[in-house]
Amino acid sequence: MKTTYIYFGQKGYLYETDSGANQTINGGSTLTLAAHGMVPIDHTRAPANVSTSTDAYRVVVKAATSAASTRGATFTNDFVTNALFSAGSDATPTTSEIGDVTELNADSWGVSSGVITIANYATDNDNGYLCGANDKFWVEQKVRHDTAGNGASASNLSSAFAYPMTSFLGADPVAYAGEHYDGTALDQTDLHFLKSDGSGSNDIIRIIHTAGKYPDLVKTMEAIANCGVYDRAVTFYDLDINGVETFAGGSSLSSQNDLGIVGCWRTTA
Repeated sequence: MKTTYIYFGQKGYLYETDSGANQTINGGSTLTLAAHGMVPIDHTRAPANVSTSTDAYRVVVKAATSAASTRGATFTNDFVTNALFSAGSDATPTTSEIGDVTELNADSWGVSSGVITIANYATDNDNGYLCGANDKFWVEQKVRHDTAGNGASASNLSSAFAYPMTSFLGADPVAYAGEHYDGTALDQTDLHFLKSDGSGSNDIIRIIHTAGKYPDLVKTMEAIANCGVYDRAVTFYDLDINGVETFAGGSSLSSQNDLGIVGCWRTTA
């Protein structure tokens, strides 16, 4: 019997509100493959040090309050709008205004044993950022790892998986009180498959996507199951080493990001 296969690449994603106003991501806890789809390797802050974690990830912060002496002088433009920070009501780039979105650079953050720490503006007026209460943070994978050791293990570069659609068990909408750095509200859907090693338990592919797209996601899975493609796996989502993303699309299989996917990973080992 012919069976359509579905392929999932990996894009790690983390969103959090820093209620504690500390200088660490995820409350100082380790990022994990299961919870976040990524395990950044150790990275020492340095402007030219883009050969480890910073070539594969970006760290973004959105200010919750207006505060002086917050943002390093290196950062001049809003990451989402590209507007000059100096055009704000304060007209001082180092003063963060409510809603300012800053992409931090290679000298702004370091990684030690999976914990990301952001340099404080007080100790680095150029590349530091003073994290404030209720600031919003994102860590987003932007390319697939292309070097052994950069992934969850030295032999696991992309953590990509393929399943026969006959192994698809269902899709669960999961509560996700989050948003993307452009302000788009997000939802989470877990796709369940019979475990790829044949053990009989479940694999879960976690999808972080635009809010309200759960019905369209389910229709996409149905369209893939009935598409009649048997000579190749149908890519639901993929991210390559150049940062190029591939999408199945919605129920029409448009190859566009109709579902608004920002994260995709397998939660089981």
